[in-house]
Parts: sequence; structure tokens; C-alpha cells
Amino acid sequence: MLLTGAELLVKALERHHVDLVFSIPGVHTLDIYAALERSSLRTILPRHEQGAGYMADGYARASGRVGVALTISGPGLTNILTPVAQAFADSVSLFVISTSLERHQLGRMHGELHAMPDQLAVIRPVVKWAYRVMSASEIEPAVAAAFDQLWNGRPRPVYLEVPLDVLREQAPSCDQYTARRQPRAPNQADVDRAAELLAAARRAVILAGGGAVAEEVSPLLAELASEIRAPVFMTVTGKGAIPEDHPFAVGSWGYRWTSDNPAADLFRDSDVVLALGTGLGTRTTAGGTLPLPRTLIHVDIDPMEFSSPYCPTLAVLADVRKFVAALLERMRGNFRPREGWDQETIAKTRESLRNYSQDTYDRYKSWVQALRSALPREAFTAHDMTMVCYAGVRFFPVFLPRTYTFPRGFGTLGSALPMAIGAKFARPERPAVAICGDGGIQFTIQELGTLAQYRLPVIVVVFDDHTHTAVKRAMHGREMQPRDVDLINPDFVALARAYEIESVRVTVPEELTQALSHAIERSTPTLVHVLLRDEP
Repeated sequence: MLLTGAELLVKALERHHVDLVFSIPGVHTLDIYAALERSSLRTILPRHEQGAGYMADGYARASGRVGVALTISGPGLTNILTPVAQAFADSVSLFVISTSLERHQLGRMHGELHAMPDQLAVIRPVVKWAYRVMSASEIEPAVAAAFDQLWNGRPRPVYLEVPLDVLREQAPSCDQYTARRQPRAPNQADVDRAAELLAAARRAVILAGGGAVAEEVSPLLAELASEIRAPVFMTVTGKGAIPEDHPFAVGSWGYRWTSDNPAADLFRDSDVVLALGTGLGTRTTAGGTLPLPRTLIHVDIDPMEFSSPYCPTLAVLADVRKFVAALLERMRGNFRPREGWDQETIAKTRESLRNYSQDTYDRYKSWVQALRSALPREAFTAHDMTMVCYAGVRFFPVFLPRTYTFPRGFGTLGSALPMAIGAKFARPERPAVAICGDGGIQFTIQELGTLAQYRLPVIVVVFDDHTHTAVKRAMHGREMQPRDVDLINPDFVALARAYEIESVRVTVPEELTQALSHAIERSTPTLVHVLLRDEP
């Protein structure tokens, strides 16, 4: 049976268990939309392609599945580039599909609408894999190849481009083009060596990164920490790898490492560190100044991560879950550090981190605590690049994997609102909260329209001090006169109500806790405007 290229594309997505696509339709994707009419796939309409990318990203982070975004050629693709780059930096499984001009028009620049010299070259630097099909018969194997890249190795965005005339071309379908998940198991010799290094140590410490954040990893990591009596630290993207109230969880040391950090002694007084799914890069380790023990067991799915500022004693190329499961088998055979850390010392360090005073963040700690106290453990929180969220890296504990996001790698503004929307579509049973600054939310504030259209019960919290605070403080630090940082903002409450979204204004942390509790009970879209005192 012959199918059009568009039908083959939709069929291939269904075969790989895609159920939701974030997309703004255009005349250049109408063939795909026609095929979707005969499909079980749902489409979600954002207000901007940047929103589509962030929503697909949030969907992927919250669910562990692939987030799919469909866009038109030209401006649709360039609009989605920023969220794709963010997903690349944070290792997120994002699949972007775009149309392009007809095959005979590619690269010719004859005045066709959306013409670009090389559309594929525009996105290639920020994806793991990019491919343009040149015939309908290529579509199904190309989709399978895309999912092979998404499901295996380091998760990062991929891109598939389909010329308009290929969408209309016909070809037979073949069910054999299906990708398979093949998590990489560790070499047994590496597992044995890791066990020996741990057994030769007096004390160990564990550092969990984004590669350790998964429902399948969390209980294994908790068991391993208890077995070897090792404190677990989490990087920014590693928050949620283990519940932060677990007896061996310390939490995250904060947005930036500093030498006076209360956690330093746990690193200095350990003989070996087990780094799981983290690149130990410049931002995580403050340029290699984090005082890791000399013996480093570094486990990652990407061999490029072993070229960090630290030289691993043992580099293990493997899926984190596979490695931890295998190592646990050896730990049960008495391959443990001789002494280990006691829970009382770990608890004191955890408490010191939570009570740590720092002028940069002290103003926001009570607000972070108000957020956490109102939300159930399973709530998904999307944190934007704003001062409250910088403070939240240390002071906002996370208890379940895939319930916390922060745009650490690329540092984008405006991701929180659309990411929370995508997460809510992925996990409708969990409350979803976007935590935004007054500057950042205005990058994607139009996505309030998406909340209104789907009556999606996402809570949007806007912290408003009428300025880009971090930049303003940096200008003060350089003895500059602040410039282009103070903001004239809309009435956020009135704006939300214009979309028929429940909204309330609060001025103290206790009111925020109450407003969040009521919003969760109502289960309707809600905006909470937090009026902070203006940054001087």
C-alpha cells in the first residue's frame, strides 16, 4: 500500500510511541496536518515556536520520553533554535521536525518564501544528529535513525527535515524500521575495579549529575549510598536524583561553588568520589576548584565528559542505571569503604547548607521556603533564570526525579512557563509550577494563551522587582551606572485575567504559601504575582 511522505512520517512517529506533538500549523505543514487527521497523535498549539520547543523540552524532562516539536521552514526553524540549544546543553531528548522548500529550490535563493542558503546547516551545531530526507522512501528509516540517536547514548536533540514535495510523494510503508533501546552496560572489569577502589578507601562521596536523574536510578542510588555510607551531592541538573531528605543526601551546594562552602569538608575528608552522569565541567566545579578526592571514579554515557578539569582514576563508559545496579551486586559482597560517613555528620552538613547566609540570596530564602512548603513532594517546578531560582538551587529541596528543571547549561530566559506547560501535558496527575522573574517571563508570556486555551492547571509565579536584578548587581559591582535594566511591567494580574486566568497578588511569603495551596485545590490555571521591593 502506497502512502504519502506525510502519512509515512506520522505512521513512523506512532510506531515509536509518540502521542503528542507541539506545533503551530502553517501552509508549509498542511500535508502533515492532513495525515494527522487519520492519526491518534494529539497536537498542542503554542503561541510561538520558541514556546513549542520549550514545551517539548519540558514534556521530555518530566516524562523521560521524547518531546516532539513540528515547525515550518525558515522562521519557524529559526524561532525554535534557542530552546533546541538549551536542550542540547542540558542533554534532553527533543525531536524537531521541520519542512523545507521543494527539492529543486533548495539552496537556490530565487525569492521563494522562507528561502535560506542552507537550512540544515543552521540547526546542525545544536543537535546530536541532523538529516534531510530526499525521497518519501527515506522517511521511515530516517525517523528510526532519529529515535536510535534519542534513545541510545547521550540524550540530545535531533532534527529531521522534509522538503514539501517529499511530503506529497508516495512510497510503500515498511514496519521493520523501528529503533530499539540498548542501554550500554558497563565492562565487568570496570565494575570490579570500582568495587576495589571503594573497598580500599576509608570514606567515599557520591556526586550525581543529570545523567542520574531517572525513576529507575533513584532507588538504586539511595541503596548504594546506604550500602557504602556515602553522602550524595547533586549538581544543578542532578537535583532529584535522590530525595533530599534521604539520610545520606546532602543536596546541592548552590548555583556556584565557593571555597567557604559548608560542604567542602565532606569532599576533602573522603578518599574516593563516585561521579555519576556529570561532566564535572567548569560551571559545576567552579573551574576545577571543587576539592574532589584524588581517586575519581567517573561514570558517564558520553566519553567526551572524561576530559573534564579532573583526570579520572577510572573512567567507566556506561548507562548510570546499569553501572549502579552492577556495582550494588559487588557491594553486597562486602566491597565497601572501611569506615564510611555517619548520618549525623551528613545531617549537620545538610543543615549548614540550608542555613548558609549569603548576601546575594538571603533576601529570597523565605520566598523559596514558602514555595516548597505549599507544594506536594511530587510537584513539578520549572525554574527560570531569576534570583529566587538561583537561591532555589540550594534552598529548594527536590524529592523525586524529573520534578525540577533549571536552564543551567545555556542559561536562557523565559523557559519556565512553556516548560511547565509541557510537563503538565506529560504528567497531568502532578501539579506543575512555573517560577519566573518579571523580566524573563516576558520572553514567553504569550504562552498564557496556551494555558487559557486548554484550561491547563499550571501555576505561574512571577517575582517582580521591576528590574533585571542579576545584571543590575553586576553593573554595581563594576561601579557602573545601571543602564537598560529597569523595567516598566504590565499589570500581571490584569493580564492574566484578560486571558480568564485566575490571578492574585501577594506581598509576603505567607500569602504566597496560601495562594499556592488554593491554586492546587482549584486545579485551574493560576497566576500569582509576587510584588517584591524594588532592587535599588
